[in-house]
Amino acid sequence: MIVIFARARALAVLVAALLLLAAPRDARADYGDPPEVEAQRLVHVLGYVGADYGGAVEAGAIKNEAEYKEQRDLLEDAAKMAARIQPAQPAGAKPVDVPTLVGKVRKLVDDKAPEAEVAAATSEARAALVGAFRLSEAPAAAPSAERGKNLFSQHCVECHGQTGRADTPKAQTLTPRPANFLDPELGATLTPFRVASTVRFGVSGTAMVPFTQLTDADRWDLAFYVLSLRHSDAKPAEGAPTYALAELATRSDASLEGELLAAGVPKDRISAMLSDLRRRAPYEDRASRTPLALARAKLDRARVLFSRGDVEGARGQIIDSYLDGVEPVESQLKSIDPAIVAGLEDRYMILRASLDKGEGTPAVTAAIGALLSDLSKAESALVEQQKQTGFVSTAISSAGIVVREGVEAALLIAALLGLAAQAGLKDKRRYVHAGWALALVLGAITFVVSLKLVTLSGARRELIEGVTALLATAVLFYVSYSLLAKREVARWMRFLKEQISPRKAALSLFGVSLLAAYREAFETVLFYQALLASSSSVLAAVVGAAAGAVLLVIIVLAYTRAGRFAPPQVFFRVSSYLLYGLAVVFVGQGIAALQVAGVAPAHRIGLPSLPAIGFHPTIETISAQLLLLGLALVALLVNKKRAEPGPPVGAKPAASS
Repeated sequence: MIVIFARARALAVLVAALLLLAAPRDARADYGDPPEVEAQRLVHVLGYVGADYGGAVEAGAIKNEAEYKEQRDLLEDAAKMAARIQPAQPAGAKPVDVPTLVGKVRKLVDDKAPEAEVAAATSEARAALVGAFRLSEAPAAAPSAERGKNLFSQHCVECHGQTGRADTPKAQTLTPRPANFLDPELGATLTPFRVASTVRFGVSGTAMVPFTQLTDADRWDLAFYVLSLRHSDAKPAEGAPTYALAELATRSDASLEGELLAAGVPKDRISAMLSDLRRRAPYEDRASRTPLALARAKLDRARVLFSRGDVEGARGQIIDSYLDGVEPVESQLKSIDPAIVAGLEDRYMILRASLDKGEGTPAVTAAIGALLSDLSKAESALVEQQKQTGFVSTAISSAGIVVREGVEAALLIAALLGLAAQAGLKDKRRYVHAGWALALVLGAITFVVSLKLVTLSGARRELIEGVTALLATAVLFYVSYSLLAKREVARWMRFLKEQISPRKAALSLFGVSLLAAYREAFETVLFYQALLASSSSVLAAVVGAAAGAVLLVIIVLAYTRAGRFAPPQVFFRVSSYLLYGLAVVFVGQGIAALQVAGVAPAHRIGLPSLPAIGFHPTIETISAQLLLLGLALVALLVNKKRAEPGPPVGAKPAASS
């Protein structure tokens, strides 16, 4: 008969265990098992200590003598287990000193350290053991709800009752009493992994015996069913984040509740959300349905690989997590709140930086946890956006896409048109128009091809964005740097007349206009794919796009008209600064896109991202932008010292005496 016994504790904290199948009360697994089994048992004991320590010690003082003695007895057994096992480490991997890890936990308990420190030390030791011995913390396949219910009915109902409330006649005769799974404090701290481990290994000093005759699949089926019992009265809600199965296996209800609240889920919906995550989610293959669920699954795989010493494998999974999981919905997320995407990009960069710095398991695990929390926020935002989709909101989103993505190109085109007009070369402005017009045609072709023929992978999207941005930077730098270095209007005039000649137009006006406009058109295509994929009104999207296009035309006309009345020297200076500033923005955006695709190194520094101006806090992007700014400063200083004297434009020559 399976029984989980609860220890006496001031707040009725979890100290109980399941009893599965008929077996002698004092049966225990024999020590001397293979190292992997011993390691799994040690993980179980450490988890038990970490969860139960708070019931024995508070504020550096013992509040439950019996509980505290048990903690120390368990750790004494753990030290003996640690001395018997030593993982075989792959070449080049950092060795795992199991006795030292366990010794750290023992010292903290002996010193009556704060609960948080003991919990952190046990988590660190457990993570190291899981990685070193390649242990599994989740089922190999989705559990069976029906099988779990049958196991519980067959072996547990007599003591725990059909609902898990432990109010049966048999339960009245047992000391300590079986656990009440509906107890709020107990239920909030349980995890399927802990239940499955307790079933397998039992708990020393209690009547909870290990039942190794059950298969791993049986234990997981039962464990997930036990976690569902306290949620049987709540109707499962739609729209809960699609947690990976590995997360659901190792997360408690309290942990999930905290993350859902942080993601913006209303408090009155938490119960229904948890009901969905415990009663439906473990039994469904949700990871194949949504990209963000795939992102979570790959992050969990990265965590496992890192714990096993495979840093490069973990890095690859992290990159794939973004490209295959976040990138497909990046455009849709940006249309809701660009800050969400910026935050996710920061989190991924922080995680990759942790790997590059050689940080340990606690830091990497914490970075993954923070990223998973942000993914929950992103998914919650997507769910809410789908609920609120209407004609007006779609039109506003569509207009916002056009304006946000097109404003850089519009300003650049306006500056080029204004410069050509000021230089008296109005007939050459057709090269500017030809460039952006061709970019629109190419963008339309990209949209049709991506819908009908191929789905661009995240890596290809980032590569196209990155390469296009860097090409635009090169051509823009070619034009704007020369303008910047020729501050006198007369020299600007001569330079523009040379550069806007038919022979060089393709390399200057046409090239800049085409590349800059196509880059924005490509991103706009991705945004509209996401917008239309969310079942939004096509008519509303068209209306919004038209309104956004009109606003961009107004921006271009206003800038070029202002150039007609502004003094030539002022207009040329403003335009050259604008073009050069856009080159700085593009180089940051281009390198950042290549970093996201994993083809360029990324060494992050502790500064916030400002994607709107192309600022991404990595050494590579900042170095490139500083290089351009340094060249601009050199040009201005050299020009100031060696400026050619020349008469103002339009000035009449002095009369001869």
